[in-house]
Amino acid sequence: MKKTVIFIFAMFMAVAAFAQGGKELYNKYLGKDGVSSVYISPTMFEMIKQIPDIEIEGGGSFNLGELIKTFDGMYILDIENAEFVSEVEKSVEAMVEKGRYKLLMEAVDGGSRVHIYIVQEGDTVRDFLMLASENGGGSDGGSTAVISISAKMAMSELQKLLASAMQ
Repeated sequence: MKKTVIFIFAMFMAVAAFAQGGKELYNKYLGKDGVSSVYISPTMFEMIKQIPDIEIEGGGSFNLGELIKTFDGMYILDIENAEFVSEVEKSVEAMVEKGRYKLLMEAVDGGSRVHIYIVQEGDTVRDFLMLASENGGGSDGGSTAVISISAKMAMSELQKLLASAMQ
């Protein structure tokens, strides 16, 4: 009986760790000292999905409204507390190591780093997470920003947006 309870508890903890994403990071650090936060609800996205096509530098255009209507929520954290910066970066690394997130892009310029990750289920992008760190992260008093978008976005829509931006 003890082994069964321990096994069930271990399974629950594994599922809980796997489920952690941008929304959970947002909820964990919401209201903490040294953390600014913004949440954009699905209702707000409904209101702004009527945005006309945007012009992309280089002459192209993209219908941003089509992409926005796939968003379920956006969670933004700006973290300047060194301890929290370190914790968030380690949490994101753990999610990547466990296979929850896949690296989409990485950019490093001096002390600035940007990593963009996605959670993909088949041809649908379910989560988009950007982790941007300045001055090497929290160990030297830097800051980190986390932007997470929960969505039901077709991979083809993301590819169109990226192609438009690259022209």
